[in-house]
Amino acid sequence: MAQTKFDTQLEDGLEQGAVAFGRFVSGAPLDGEPRPPDSLPRWGIALLRLVFLAWVGWAAWMWWWIQDHDRVIRVSIGAAAVAAPVIAIAAIRGRGRRRHMRSLALPMALAMKDMLPAWDDHQRLRALTIPLDRSFVKIQLPDGWHGQDGHKDMLRELVQDRMGGQWSGEWNLKSYPFSVVFTPQKPRPKLEPPETVDFFDTVVQQAISQCKPGQLLLGIDERHKPVVKEMTGETAMWALSVGSGGGKSSFLQMIITQLIGQGATVVGIDVKMASIICFEGVPGVHLYTDPGNVGDMRSAIKWVAREVEARNYVKKKDPKKNFDRLTLILEEGNEFGDASKAYWNDTKEKGDPASDPIWGDIASVMRMGRHVNVTIIGVFQDLREAAVGSRGLRNMFRLILMGNYNANQWKMIVNTTPVPESIDRAGRMMIIEGNRRIWIQVPYADQDAFREYSLKLRQERGYSTEDLYGTPPSASPQRLPSLLQESTPLLTKEAAPALEAADVEDGGAVTNLVKDEDAEPGDPEFDEDLDELADEEDEEESAAELLTLAEISRRLAEEGIEVSAELMRQHKRRRADFPSGEAVDGKDLFTFEAVAGYYRPRTAD
Repeated sequence: MAQTKFDTQLEDGLEQGAVAFGRFVSGAPLDGEPRPPDSLPRWGIALLRLVFLAWVGWAAWMWWWIQDHDRVIRVSIGAAAVAAPVIAIAAIRGRGRRRHMRSLALPMALAMKDMLPAWDDHQRLRALTIPLDRSFVKIQLPDGWHGQDGHKDMLRELVQDRMGGQWSGEWNLKSYPFSVVFTPQKPRPKLEPPETVDFFDTVVQQAISQCKPGQLLLGIDERHKPVVKEMTGETAMWALSVGSGGGKSSFLQMIITQLIGQGATVVGIDVKMASIICFEGVPGVHLYTDPGNVGDMRSAIKWVAREVEARNYVKKKDPKKNFDRLTLILEEGNEFGDASKAYWNDTKEKGDPASDPIWGDIASVMRMGRHVNVTIIGVFQDLREAAVGSRGLRNMFRLILMGNYNANQWKMIVNTTPVPESIDRAGRMMIIEGNRRIWIQVPYADQDAFREYSLKLRQERGYSTEDLYGTPPSASPQRLPSLLQESTPLLTKEAAPALEAADVEDGGAVTNLVKDEDAEPGDPEFDEDLDELADEEDEEESAAELLTLAEISRRLAEEGIEVSAELMRQHKRRRADFPSGEAVDGKDLFTFEAVAGYYRPRTAD
């Protein structure tokens, strides 16, 4: 018998009704959509639906069969009074769940189309589970899915983009049901060095006491552990590129104190006159801190270079020879470079190289010094290649400390990305050793405390000059700045009128020596006259000494007469009445009195 169209419609209707009834009594969504997150469990929904069906059956039986209408009405009103608040609360809470589904779950399910192509939109939505608290993301996976064509990474990136932050996935591709659960990665706690560190703290002193010769404590790291580095081998030369207020002075004072404890000789160049001046007078520490005597600083550097040469000669004869440490501290390297260049331009003679040769001596120390325990610590506000004489020396500093830097300085010195954020705090520095990066806090102490402790160390442990084959040059007396000098203005022959004679009674500076012919030895006046005569003889001997124009310029400055060596050379070439000199080893030398008399003010007759 042929099936009619009515029979087909009847069968379809009965089938759909049976499916709907089965969903109803089982607690499944009637529309087939996934249940919102954090809703009632399926068994709870099924229980409520069965209670509703029981109430409907009881009300129908009581209404039509028993005819007890009043009772049905009373029970219905009571049930509605109880159910209405529950339904209202459920509707309000369900609004957040529905918004969660519309704004997050549904768009993410649609976006997984390329990663789960075997499923349709409805299946992908049912496979996605995201709770309201967004604590995890669970995705059911189709049979035979193995994350081919980079789908694993695509799923993780999708979850990270939609959920924010970093997420890690736990994959189950071996047993049914296949799935992946993504959970947020817990951020690592940010570690920072302590804000301040006392040099005399127990932890610091214990770490220093355990250092072997050549090892120095630099600071306390992010795990509050001491950081010790060796000033030997490839890391024998250190450089600091630290901006103003970054703690360079404290770092140098701490390092010099440790070097003193290890019996080292320290040569300090400091044009700022503040960072290491506290070590003045400590045995074995030779400081050159007068910016008016740049020649002394250059002489000290040349002496260190000669010491390296002598030690290498001895080392060649005796390969097993070990030397006490000699360390050159070059503080404010940028300022020293500018001052040294200006000094060289003023003092160089005809035929001398145009560039400042002092960087050649520094280069010699850096290349040959580490084999004989001679090291350099260079401190710069900006470690540019030009700041080290443009001789390729910057790359020879294999251990660099940076602080208070900007992005351009980082790219110029380290040249890696991303640029780590600089921490603007005194004493906070980053140690850069190859590819290693360590943040530290430099130990701090008062300058007087460093000095007293250094003197105590020298007294307890002693100091030897056995491995020094020469004597560091003596520092010249500090020159009084020109604005603080009481001097007669410089009057040249061409630009100055005659200067009137000074009156002694009016406070003039010129006095005549009064000699008493009747004075006898033992009289105060006679002894005073002898002293003055001796001084005149010394001046005559000094005047007969042949000097360079640069040295004469420096001595004239001590008298308050400011005239540069370059100006003297111009006068020598252009003026016929300039004092004549003597040629010695290809250089023109002059007597001090002759040149000084040329520039001293003249008194009126």
